[in-house]
Formats: sequence, C-alpha cells, structure tokens
Amino acid sequence: MKVSEDIIEGGMGAVRAEPAGEPTAVEPDVAMCDGEVSSSCPNCGEELAGEYCHGCGEKRPEARDLTVRHFVQDAAKELTSLDSKLFRTLLALLFRPGFLTLEWIRGRRGHYLKPLNLCLGIFAVGIFAYSAYKPVSMYDMSKIVEQDKTGVFKEMINRQAAKKRMEPQALLDEISEKWQRFMSVSPLVFVVSFALVLQFVFVLSRRYFVEHLVFSMHFVSFSMLTVTLMWPIYFLIGIKPGGINTVVAVFKWLLDIVYMFFAVRAVYRLGTARTFIVSLLLIVGYFVSYLLVFIGSLVAAILVVVK
Repeated sequence: MKVSEDIIEGGMGAVRAEPAGEPTAVEPDVAMCDGEVSSSCPNCGEELAGEYCHGCGEKRPEARDLTVRHFVQDAAKELTSLDSKLFRTLLALLFRPGFLTLEWIRGRRGHYLKPLNLCLGIFAVGIFAYSAYKPVSMYDMSKIVEQDKTGVFKEMINRQAAKKRMEPQALLDEISEKWQRFMSVSPLVFVVSFALVLQFVFVLSRRYFVEHLVFSMHFVSFSMLTVTLMWPIYFLIGIKPGGINTVVAVFKWLLDIVYMFFAVRAVYRLGTARTFIVSLLLIVGYFVSYLLVFIGSLVAAILVVVK
C-alpha cells in the first residue's frame, strides 16, 4: 500500500508540475525521418483522419515530401500554374478592372493575394526595375541637374559638395540613393492619399473608407505593374524629356484613364456619363497624389543629405 500511495502521489505531483493553461509543445515526428507516415499533425498535434488536419489545415506529411523530385514539382506547380493565387490575382488585376475590389468587398478573398501584399510587392518590383539600371532610373538626381536649364540645381549641388568636401557626382549619387530608399517606403502614403481623394469624390455614397482604400491599392497596383511591364521600352529609348518618351507617357495615361473608367463603373455602379467625369477627376487626383509623393521623397532626400 505504501508503494501504491507513493506512485499515486508521484503521479499527482507530475500532473501538478505542468503549468496550467499553457499549450503543450508538439515534438517533431522522428518517424518521418525514417520514412514512416505520421498519424498526428506535425503542426498542432491533432490526430489525422484524412489528407488534411481538421484542426489547422496542415497537409498530412509523407516521406515523398522530402524528396528533391517532389520539392521541384511542387515549386514548379506553384510558380507556373494558372490556378495559383499569384497568377489568378495578376490576370484579374490586368484584365478585369474593379473585379478584385468587388471580390474583396463581397468577402471572396481566399483565392487572391491580399490588396496590401499585392500593392507592396508590385511597388517593390517597380522600384527595383527603375533604380537598378542607371540609364532607365526614374530616381536619378543627375538627370534632373542635366535637364535644369536655369542651372539652379547645379549651382546648389556644387555649393553643397564644396561645403561637405566631396565631389558633386558623389553627392548626386548619395541623394539618388536616399531618394530611392524614401520612394520604397512611400506606397502607403501614396495609397492613403489617393483613398482620401476617393473619399472626397464619393462623400455622398455612404461607403466605408476601407472600400476606397482597397480600390486605391488595386488601382495603384495596376498602374505600377503596367509601368514595370513597360521597362523594356524605356530600356531601348531611355528616360528623357520629349520625343518618343512623350508618346509613351501619353499612352500610359490614356491606359490609366480607360482602366479607371471601367473600374469605377464596376465598383461604384455609376452611369456612363457620371463614370466618365468621375474617372477624369480621379485621374487628376491620382496624378497629384503621385506628384506629391514623388517630389516629397526627392525634397526629403536632398534635406537629409545636405543637412
């Protein structure tokens, strides 16, 4: 009886030793390393009754999941399948204006990338594309100095370079680097400023601000994606004022206007005439918002470098 009591008391002590209310850690399934199939979920520890865990949705692990062949096949399927979330989102963004916003508002969001992730991802790719190769860089202070006929910028750069005891070109490169960095963190400011324009234009529509915000994210994503897709054109012709660059810029703005028209009509359900007028107003607001972010980032870069 003494031994039994000691065993019971030791067992109760072991139970009391475990902190109450804390989740029990799930130990890695060593059997998987030996090629055996696990009967419990490796993610949450629930007993598996099918291909996927009913507790967290994790797929049942299999030994073939660890082979190079399966890894390559899975990666290729994710990257190339038209059914993947990325390709489905990009196709809808490019060819179905307003569709992604409508799907988000209606709650059908699982099949597409989240608006913020989409916007930040495309913006990051665009910033990289137009900053990695200097001849097609949109954020190059040297080009602004070269195109300044008044000589004001050149004089300012020379004066500040002499004050900092460095070469003017080195100072220009430092400003360009800061400008690119500030532009890389500007998408949120840009998106919110355009959403405020939408809120002002549709002030009587009784829509939530988040609806305008999502519309703004999708339109900014489309506009930045088309600019990125036009990179090969700028690679061939360069970025400079006048000439064929003006033709390309006009084409881009006409494309944005047409896209805005169909997106507004799909999401906000206006008549044709009102949609056209509103689209023109929104394009102006979009341009002003972009200009403020673009110039604001440049001014901030100059102030930080020359201080």
